[in-house]
Amino acid sequence: MKKWLFLFLLIPMFGFSQGKLDQAKQNLSSRSISSNSSSSSSSSNNNTSNNAGFFESVLADVFVELFLFISYKALLGDFETRHFTPYPYYYTNVNGPYDYGLEPGDKRSFINVGANYFAGNAIHAVEAHVNYRFDPFLGLELSHRHFFESHLAGKDNLKVSSLMLNYYRIRERSFSGWWGIGATYVGNEVHTIGVAYQVGVEVYPIKPISLQASFKQSFINESNINELKFHLKYHRKKTAYYTGYQDYSLGGVKATGLVLGVELDF
Repeated sequence: MKKWLFLFLLIPMFGFSQGKLDQAKQNLSSRSISSNSSSSSSSSNNNTSNNAGFFESVLADVFVELFLFISYKALLGDFETRHFTPYPYYYTNVNGPYDYGLEPGDKRSFINVGANYFAGNAIHAVEAHVNYRFDPFLGLELSHRHFFESHLAGKDNLKVSSLMLNYYRIRERSFSGWWGIGATYVGNEVHTIGVAYQVGVEVYPIKPISLQASFKQSFINESNINELKFHLKYHRKKTAYYTGYQDYSLGGVKATGLVLGVELDF
């Protein structure tokens, strides 16, 4: 009798032992069937919009031109000449990686490689990345994240890789900012590639530290992966050690925690 009672109590435990990563993979794999009803609605809206007067049309054209100009200036800015310093805080008057003039030690390109360990509430992860800026304005960033967790039913993992083309919009001596577009691949049972974008800033207030904040969103099927990061870095020549806080949303499944990492500049 006790044996059957023990088994009866154990069944609900296994029923609720589904891991968070398993739920995340289910959410990221979901696809919905789009409806065709929107086509008839858009056709009706087009017929109505064609009746707009000449004055409204002129105002719309002016608004569009103004919006495009502001968007262009905000996204791209001015293409002022910049060069890469050997590493942050190399010069006394330059804190970050960008310099205005070409000094004897400056570089034409920049490579940053790094790895970190993320300790979340239930989900943990290791991440490796390579950032190659072949120009002060543009760079390629390849990253791979391996999420894993242990639960009553066993172990589970999720692999996520991203390739981004970054445009470095702000390139000042103590401050840099960027945005990028690219693609994210989710492995394991999901096997899907989706469009991704990201934005980020890094401030170099005082030697030898910097503060970095970034956000990346990847659209996977009918769901998404969000990554929010805040890092505090300690720079020692070409090496940077960092810690901070990271917040992941994997198909709606949250994972938050601390991170420890290291980066090398070349």
